[in-house]
Amino acid sequence: MSERPRDRVDIEGVADPAAPKPPSKPKPVADQPRRFISVHHTCCNTYGRMYPDAGRTRFVGRCPKCGARVEATIGPGGTDRRLFDTQ
Repeated sequence: MSERPRDRVDIEGVADPAAPKPPSKPKPVADQPRRFISVHHTCCNTYGRMYPDAGRTRFVGRCPKCGARVEATIGPGGTDRRLFDTQ
């Protein structure tokens, strides 16, 4: 089937599939992966992640089921553990 001019409708916001595509921008690469620690929330027997706060002084998170707030201080002489249990 040949495309006839009268069968074509331009819709604002919809790109023409026949038009050349602009070169894609490379995705920015993060300097470091986002740090987190894994947490076993014993209150509801669920697992979650805690991420550092804006000041990078502590990890903060909430139980995904009941919303209980959990914090862990970041300090000198820390630990290599990646999984913690809450109380």
